[in-house]
Amino acid sequence: MIELRGDQVVLRTIERAHCHELWEAYEPTEPLPTEPLNPGLSVEGADEWFGEIQAKQGKEQVYLGVFTLEARLVGDIQLAHIDWRHRTASIGLGIARRADRRCGLGTDATRTLLRYAFHHLDLYRVYAATVAYNAGAQRVLEKCGFVQEGREREAVYVSGKRWDRLCYGLLRPEFEEKRPAPGIEQPVDP
Repeated sequence: MIELRGDQVVLRTIERAHCHELWEAYEPTEPLPTEPLNPGLSVEGADEWFGEIQAKQGKEQVYLGVFTLEARLVGDIQLAHIDWRHRTASIGLGIARRADRRCGLGTDATRTLLRYAFHHLDLYRVYAATVAYNAGAQRVLEKCGFVQEGREREAVYVSGKRWDRLCYGLLRPEFEEKRPAPGIEQPVDP
């Protein structure tokens, strides 16, 4: 069982009950959702989601729950599309309730998983994509050191409008420059 500690969150293995809890708790962002909405899907969808997670876990993804230090489940985070040969993966994050957003939990969860990706899985590059209207995701990525590498113009269709998809990337040396590996001292300028 994986358990990774950040400053504000603990990332740990997600269980079936956690999928149910997140499935029921998800509150779409306003005015436009950042996740696909699935109106009318039963709770059985949470079981399917759990099955998908388990089928890929450890092979092509690392999928974890985001918990507060008090053990309250607030979201999920994953490294997906892991390419073991090229040492790359994508990262994705979801915070279920609006009240838990914009308070640093997502940034801390992302930094914690990046530390694991670069220092334990020996990945070299992590990438992410978000829709241009998702300012929250852009803030988290930029705080964690990601660089915008591209823009896919009008690649996403949401609520009757086309939006750009923003593509971000982060290399291990860039991450270590901002936040060194545990036990590695940062040089001090005299």
